[in-house]
Amino acid sequence: MGLYQHFKAKGYDFFVGVPCSYLADFIGELRADPEMTYIPAVREDVAVAIAVGAYMAGRKPLVYLQSSGLGHLVNPITSLLKPYGISIHLLISLRRQPFEHFEMYRIARELLELLEYDDVTLVEEPLCGE
Repeated sequence: MGLYQHFKAKGYDFFVGVPCSYLADFIGELRADPEMTYIPAVREDVAVAIAVGAYMAGRKPLVYLQSSGLGHLVNPITSLLKPYGISIHLLISLRRQPFEHFEMYRIARELLELLEYDDVTLVEEPLCGE
């Protein structure tokens, strides 16, 4: 079962995020499903805000992003999700390449632990040749 089918089976019905080439198959499957709501966002914090609106309207949202965008979620997690007891699932692709992604890849798990946010699925991008 692929990522999209996995989350669909868990009842997620609203997907919003910043497109990521590593998640292209996931995004393609969800875009092709007429039963799903798919909204591409310009930034990760915007995606969380949209997802919170969907959550408040009774939907089960998921936000997808790559690890390089995780820094944009520090404020929404600490001042919106946690204080109001809202849990939005994050699907994060851990990007090691190209090199500018490596530092966020390296600290992503620690950052999530520091934020005490665990409603997350991490998908590690394989290295070239793996």
